[in-house]
Amino acid sequence: MGTRVRGGGGGAALDWLDGVLPDEPVVLATQTANTRSLRLAAKLGFTEVERFRAWEAEQWLGLRPAASP
Repeated sequence: MGTRVRGGGGGAALDWLDGVLPDEPVVLATQTANTRSLRLAAKLGFTEVERFRAWEAEQWLGLRPAASP
């Protein structure tokens, strides 16, 4: 089961999730045109899973592995 987090920044929310749901990966979706979000996702440890088209734009789906192995 993944956990969905929406909103800006994200670092504090990810820290909280690591403490509350350490065995759960986190997924993130954003438009590829949103380069600031893509840079932030990479900085927070997300890696690309796939790209897809929705809402008339290319989307990016990223995954951040669970905090505990």
